[in-house]
Amino acid sequence: MLKPKKNTTKNEIQRDPFLDSVDNAQAHFESNKKLYTQIIAGLLVFVSGFMFLSNKNKMHVREGNIALGNALIAIDQTDLSNAKFQLETVYNDYSDTKPSFEAGYFLGKIYFEEGNFELAKKYITNFKDNSSNEMLLVSSAKILSDIEIQNSNLKNAIKIIKEAKRRVSLASQINSLELEEARLLIASGSIDDAREKLNLILEGKETSNNQKQIVEQLLGQISS
Repeated sequence: MLKPKKNTTKNEIQRDPFLDSVDNAQAHFESNKKLYTQIIAGLLVFVSGFMFLSNKNKMHVREGNIALGNALIAIDQTDLSNAKFQLETVYNDYSDTKPSFEAGYFLGKIYFEEGNFELAKKYITNFKDNSSNEMLLVSSAKILSDIEIQNSNLKNAIKIIKEAKRRVSLASQINSLELEEARLLIASGSIDDAREKLNLILEGKETSNNQKQIVEQLLGQISS
């Protein structure tokens, strides 16, 4: 004879812990829906704002590069008056960007060649302190070093070259600065130090033929 079916009460039903956690999370979300909506909206505004500023900055730098290119064309055409005007515009209008720093280098180089060492030092020092362009960094160090020589400060000239060596990684650029330092050591009377440096450059595996030729000329100079 079949036993009568037992009625299961609500309290006797075992709840799945996972379903409980889902229900609790859903209930929490429903009660805090407004807060979460505000947080998500805030994040979307932040991301949109960041992307807008990033794109605006890229456009700003792109415009600066175009303006710098036009100035370099004026330099190539030896229209230095126009070139200086354009370079100053890039330097001021695109401050704290790569085009501005490099405009400062070319502007300083023009003033250096014109004999205006004060303005040359101002612009090229700003480039040196902010740019990572190794090729122009080597050239800027040599210009600043030469300005110190013009001011009869050979010690500072050597210091500038040594500081620049710590910021370059290409062997050709390092050798170029080493050669410049050797010239300054010869000028200062430190012949033995210069000779040691020149021999190291000559023995270097990555020393170009042109650089080796300069080394031999300098060694011949201090041996005569």
